[in-house]
Formats: sequence, C-alpha cells, structure tokens
Amino acid sequence: MSKAKVKKIALSVLFCLYIAAVAYLCFAKPDQMPQLPKTWFGLPSDKVGHFLMFLPFPLLAFMTFEGKDISLGRKLMLLGVIVAAGAGMAVGTEHIQAQLGYRAAEHTDMLADTAGLIAGTAATLTYILSGKKK
Repeated sequence: MSKAKVKKIALSVLFCLYIAAVAYLCFAKPDQMPQLPKTWFGLPSDKVGHFLMFLPFPLLAFMTFEGKDISLGRKLMLLGVIVAAGAGMAVGTEHIQAQLGYRAAEHTDMLADTAGLIAGTAATLTYILSGKKK
C-alpha cells in the first residue's frame, strides 16, 4: 500500500474519531463529563471548550477530503463547503441539545463554536496558500 493511501486512511480514521469525540462532548450527560474549572484565563471554561472543539474542524476536514493536485480555486471551494458544514454542525449540536432533557442550547456556545471555526479556517487558509503538503 502506498504512503499516500496510508496517510489518507489515517486522516479518515482521525476525522471520524474527532467527530465522535465532539458528539460525545456535546451530547453526554453532564454527570459523565469531567469537571472543569469555572474559568480558563478569565473566560468561561465551557466556551473555551467549544472554541477548542471546533478549532481543528476546518484543517482536519480539508486534509481528509482534499484531492490530489486540485487547483487553488477548487481548494477554496472545498474550504467553503467545509466551513458551511462546520457551521451546520455547530447549529445542529445546539438544536439537538435543546431537545435533550439533560442539556441546554446556548447561543453563546454557537458563538464560541463559530470563533473556533473562524480561527481554524484562517489556519487552513494559511496551509492552502503556503502550498506545502506534509
């Protein structure tokens, strides 16, 4: 099996594990979650957690779904689709939480998710424009 094929499989597995971890963190009962300090660096720790959950999404998704030798325009279109999917995931998780009896939907969580997506998108855009593939 080629090195590129192994890398693609590894990225796909990592992406699936990442999605499973985000789902667990978003939908697990609060008593099953690790207890965190109320704040991190003066910010509410749950909002920092939401930011960090969505931060890797754009780059990880891009690296998983990027085709071999695609044009810059197609890379940017793929990134746009990924950002839209990440935003949908942020809205969807909050909508599902609103339906669960043991979780609550919060608009500020979606804002933190969006901030993570924006920061992750900036990192991904930097990766794309650098033209480096590792």
